[in-house]
Amino acid sequence: MEKLYYVDYPKFLVVTDCVVFCFKDNQLNVLLVKRDFEPSKGAWCLPSAFVNENESIDHTVQRALAAKTGLEDIFIEQVRCFGDVDRDPNARIISIMYYALINIHHYDEKLNKRNNTKWFPVKELPTLMYDQNEMVEVAIKRMRYRTMEKPVGLRMLPHLFTISQLHKLVEAIEDKPRDKRNFRKVVEEAYYIEKTEKIDKSSSKRGAALYRFNQRLYDHYLKHKL
Repeated sequence: MEKLYYVDYPKFLVVTDCVVFCFKDNQLNVLLVKRDFEPSKGAWCLPSAFVNENESIDHTVQRALAAKTGLEDIFIEQVRCFGDVDRDPNARIISIMYYALINIHHYDEKLNKRNNTKWFPVKELPTLMYDQNEMVEVAIKRMRYRTMEKPVGLRMLPHLFTISQLHKLVEAIEDKPRDKRNFRKVVEEAYYIEKTEKIDKSSSKRGAALYRFNQRLYDHYLKHKL
């Protein structure tokens, strides 16, 4: 006879919530979904999904993001578990919260209408469902900390970018100004960010040099740093 373990313990629902960041209009933005079903129909919320019985939590997040963004293999990182007893008034639900970084140039804006989604600047977020505004605050802090450790924020820039674009991205992430001259010096000393021969002339006739992140040089940098 098959033994049944843990039958005397309570069962809970598990959901993933993801704070999806992009760099748009020189601001850090978050992707929100307008619910078209009850409970809380019409409320803005983070992309979410219930964890299926036979899938990993990471797969749940990627599944939810693919459905809302049309993109695969998005950079994600698990941040924290939200499990207060009364966090959801409808049921006992434990949320595993992630953040994700995407390049807005890879995103099809037509999906917003189809999926009831919209990008909001982080400083203009509406009131979200339950404890999700707190989730966004926690995700921003974690992402800001990670960008101090490694260049994960570059995932929100085009493959080729100008120093000005990188400067504005860093200011948006850190939420504070950075001196342009000192910033340029830091970039030039970071040899895993390499200058290309290509020029971006979208902002001026003279144009600006385009740079790119070199993973091989970065791995070499980490090896010798350790």
